[in-house]
Amino acid sequence: METIQQRCLSMKELLLKAWRERWTDVQWSTQMKQILPPGVSGDNYKLADMILTQAFVGPNPNSLMLSYLKHVIVSQVVSHSAVFNSISDHDTICITRPYCMKSLMEIFSGCVNKINCQGSMEDCLNLCQSFLQVIQWLLHSIALILEKMPELRDLQVMATNLDIISEILRITCMSRVNKIFLFIAKLEDEGTWTEMEETIDSIKVTLSATQSQSQPGQQTRGGSSQVDQLLNAPRTTYSNQNANKKDKGDRATTESIRERLERSLTDVLKIAQLETNHTAYTNTIELKSMSTSIGIMTFMEAALNVTSDLQPFVDQLLLVEQLQDLPRASIYLELCHASLLGLIDLSDPSDELKWLAFTFIKLPLILTRLKQNPSLSDSTDVNTHFLSCFEQLLRFNVLIDRADTKHNCDCMQQLLPQCCKLGLLTETQVRELLASRSVTRKASIQCRSTGHVSHDSPPQLPNATLVIRAETTSTSILKNMDMDYSKNPDDLLGVLGHMMSGKSFELIIAALATTGKLKKFTAKLIKFNEQACKQTLVEVSKGSQVRAALFDISFLMLCHIAQLYGTEMVTSNGGDSLFETWVQQCLPDDNGAKPLGSFPAIDPAKGDILLGQYNSSMDLKTMQTRWNEVIDTMPYIMQEVLFAWENGAINVDQIQKLVDSLKSKLCCLPICCVAWLCSHIAVIASTERNRPLSLLQIICSPSTSQFGVPLQIYDNERNAMMKIIIKKMCSSSTSTNTLAHANKDVPTLPLTTPSTQVLSSIFREIMDKGCVDRRTLSLVDQLINCGGVLWFCRGVVLEICSLHCKNELTMAVEVAFAMFQVDIEQLTLTLIRKVLPRILADPLNFEKLSNPRGHALAKLTVWCIAATLTSHTSSRDTKSKESPFRMLRGRKRSRGDLDREDSSVLKDEVRPSKIRRLLSPGDEDGSGSNLTGSVSYSTGFLVAQTQQQLNEPFPKAIVSLLQLCSSVMCSSMIGPRTEFVISLMIEITQCGEHISSGILQFAPITMMTQMLNTSSGPHLLDLALAVGRVDSIVARRLAAKALCQYSKSGRL
Repeated sequence: METIQQRCLSMKELLLKAWRERWTDVQWSTQMKQILPPGVSGDNYKLADMILTQAFVGPNPNSLMLSYLKHVIVSQVVSHSAVFNSISDHDTICITRPYCMKSLMEIFSGCVNKINCQGSMEDCLNLCQSFLQVIQWLLHSIALILEKMPELRDLQVMATNLDIISEILRITCMSRVNKIFLFIAKLEDEGTWTEMEETIDSIKVTLSATQSQSQPGQQTRGGSSQVDQLLNAPRTTYSNQNANKKDKGDRATTESIRERLERSLTDVLKIAQLETNHTAYTNTIELKSMSTSIGIMTFMEAALNVTSDLQPFVDQLLLVEQLQDLPRASIYLELCHASLLGLIDLSDPSDELKWLAFTFIKLPLILTRLKQNPSLSDSTDVNTHFLSCFEQLLRFNVLIDRADTKHNCDCMQQLLPQCCKLGLLTETQVRELLASRSVTRKASIQCRSTGHVSHDSPPQLPNATLVIRAETTSTSILKNMDMDYSKNPDDLLGVLGHMMSGKSFELIIAALATTGKLKKFTAKLIKFNEQACKQTLVEVSKGSQVRAALFDISFLMLCHIAQLYGTEMVTSNGGDSLFETWVQQCLPDDNGAKPLGSFPAIDPAKGDILLGQYNSSMDLKTMQTRWNEVIDTMPYIMQEVLFAWENGAINVDQIQKLVDSLKSKLCCLPICCVAWLCSHIAVIASTERNRPLSLLQIICSPSTSQFGVPLQIYDNERNAMMKIIIKKMCSSSTSTNTLAHANKDVPTLPLTTPSTQVLSSIFREIMDKGCVDRRTLSLVDQLINCGGVLWFCRGVVLEICSLHCKNELTMAVEVAFAMFQVDIEQLTLTLIRKVLPRILADPLNFEKLSNPRGHALAKLTVWCIAATLTSHTSSRDTKSKESPFRMLRGRKRSRGDLDREDSSVLKDEVRPSKIRRLLSPGDEDGSGSNLTGSVSYSTGFLVAQTQQQLNEPFPKAIVSLLQLCSSVMCSSMIGPRTEFVISLMIEITQCGEHISSGILQFAPITMMTQMLNTSSGPHLLDLALAVGRVDSIVARRLAAKALCQYSKSGRL
């Protein structure tokens, strides 16, 4: 400690001696080195503070002392951090000694574009904070000068200092390195940044007050008018960053001090929104005038996810817009184009109302939600985007004509007014667009809805008009269902029965599904169904029949909803009602029939009693009947009937008589019988299916006779819905689909062509056409089901790696990304845990990683990770447990299906076995293990991760990929693998703050250190910015160190 004090004293004495003898800076430096130990920084002895103290002894700065300070800064005897700290300690020097203030600004101006640090990572982070404090010192000086200027005499000097400060701020904010330095400092020291914002606000208030006081008729203090004149006096500035250098080639501009200050303050505030420099990207909009990704996403949203919340789909669209650099107007156009293409590409009549509801109800809502998230890169007026979108859409007159003809309506007449209601278009714009459409229309429409259609012919209205009207009707129905019908169930029966007439129910549930109200509707139906199960103490015959009809109608409606929109629509409430339990245990779904073991066990005595009533042609009593017990008894009755028939105890006529008796009462009873028969047929041998199939055929055929007194309440409507439900149940299994007369137009994989060739032809077809249709999307899903996610993912990657042209690779990446949307989560996991490790580990595959193929593969990888991360975030935000974008014969599967696939119960299924192996712990490829070794999840990441987080499949897969990249970067061999890893990091930085931080938080520290040490050019700045955004002190230190190294090696 004594040695440090003695050396400080010796340095001070030497400094005074040099001033007295007027030594040059070189002479002083030579003598100083004899006191300063070799390799020791002058910061340890506060050399910068010492020099500045001596330089500012008098009213004017000592130029000799300042030359000494500049010399030690250039020779790096003192660090920039120490100099900045010394400068920012002079709080009031701008008022007390303005000439000294000018000298400090000159020193800082000489350092501002040469900032670097040779110390540790912590020293580099301290440099960022010191830099930020100097900027705060400059802003504080501006505020203090403006506040005290009316009271000072040297106004011209103060104005000159203000001009210099604004120029320094401008030069500082022109350098991207400086802005990243300050951005990292802002993340590390939020308090100082808050003070800066408050200071800027006070400066703006002072400038406004000074300007208002100088207006004619305003009372002014002494000097206020002169201050305003100085602030508004024009001054000439030059484009060259050096304010003292005015070359003849520099472009001069004239601005006042006020204007320059306001612009500089705005530039400082923009540092908080610092973004990555996006590289130019040629997307398929430019190559094919279409976006394949948005087309597939729209198809899946309309056909599979029509009941889901809007926000997850909007988030995915915004992500695609950012990744593929798409104009916002093109996003709108692609959504409308894909919707019209879906309208004309329908083969299943049950999907027609879904597409109509999506196009004319949900699509305008999606466009409105996108409008609420304006594009940061496009400053065009939002309303201009929509007008441009529909003007370009009208150019597809052939497509619109086909949609008009197929649905017998004017699609633009239906869509544009809906957009106008939501404020997307004005009425004038709608009239102009419709007038343009009328000129190009060639389709003949038999009955166009104009809003004045006669009530005598409602069936003539097109379905599009009915769907739009059903949106209002469904809202009123929900309100009516909130009433208490316990005392007067006849009114409720009238409401439900009226809904079953014609296609009213399909229209209403289509509108409810599109607006997100279907779950609320099913919850009310379940409540009514549960109430109808309960018997009352005093029940007359008519009341019991009403209760039976309510139970039957609500049961049929819920079954129909479950088949059209997924069982999650009726089971997501988590209740234990009769129907929710029955659906989960008995109703066949898109995965096939339920196992027989899941059917409820009943008391054989109760089943024999009920079976005896049917055999004796007795009426099924409705009074005092517990319908839940009757429902549970149906599997037992079918089992007994089938056993008796197989053993010759009964004949076909007796079975027909029994079935007709069941149909004459409740239509839900045959449905329960068919559910058990489908499960029974699925587990028996093909040689034993003749009698069960015949029994199923008898139930599906019309009744030949009538037994007992039928329940005539809405009998025709209930029977019609029962037939639809039974047909759908039979089509869910390959063993019974022949009875359902399934649609023959559904595309299937060719039997003689290898699947690899089919995949290649589909891939090429999408690349050539630039869009997808229902057939292509269905074939893609069948290929995934047939070959598994690993085979499909590997095949798509091979298709990409077989190309060489840059434009073809651009198209191929977008096509692959679009195809992966069919099962984005599982395909992404397979890509980063199975396919990429094998390519990176096998030297024979290194050719596939050479650019531009390697860069295309890296782009696909990052896009898939970004899409999965976005879907996870959207699911958490909307509290949804559904797996995003999973195609499974007409709708996405739920998270419960994924969990069921991962369990050990379904060992014989094709795709689940691959998924289970994929997600099992410790299942690393042997080829990848020699690169990554054993994976440790405890420490070493940019952000500390808990074990629970790392046990999740997706974070675990990202960790595995980044550790593999770390092994590649640490390898002594530089080649295509290294290029791939660098391309991967570049693409990560292009994904925006949320995605890049979500990925890089799992990056090993060793990998990021190696990346930052070996990278160069503008990519290093983007990587440092992305790493600095990660919420971790280690990440900010790494970013600061990388910036210092970049600054030392030379700036752009």
